[in-house]
Amino acid sequence: MRLFLPVLFFIFSLSYGYEDFVQYEKGYYYVVITKGSFKNVNSKLLEEIRIQGWDVIHTINVDKTTKMKSPYKTHLLCKAKYLKEGVKKFRPIGVIIPCKMAIFVEGNKIKIMVEDVSEYADIYAPEDQEFKKFMLKVRDELIGILNRTAGRFMKSRYTPYE
Repeated sequence: MRLFLPVLFFIFSLSYGYEDFVQYEKGYYYVVITKGSFKNVNSKLLEEIRIQGWDVIHTINVDKTTKMKSPYKTHLLCKAKYLKEGVKKFRPIGVIIPCKMAIFVEGNKIKIMVEDVSEYADIYAPEDQEFKKFMLKVRDELIGILNRTAGRFMKSRYTPYE
């Protein structure tokens, strides 16, 4: 029993401890940034998306479309390598692409969100373990973009090992 609890905690932390700043809620992952202007955070987000090999194929200006007073954008993302791989694994992948990442002001904070694309594997091809594994890889990379963007504005909650 002594060994059971630490092992259980370790397994749980691997399963749910995605990244330093990332949180999860109702089918999406998000980060909350408390420092920096919307323009600066959005700029760093776009830079991080490009650094990770993704393309922003379109940006929806939600704020302008809905005449909101605070900034709100949804970036539609694609990674050609993943699209090519995805079509081979699941031909109807076109109904679930592109990936979406939203950034908006909420009070005095900036929130960046990405949908949990891994859920699509359970919806569209629950028996296909290869497609599920592929979608987990895509999800983890998108979560990484969130985390690295937040890391540009906030200090890590974890103490690095020396």
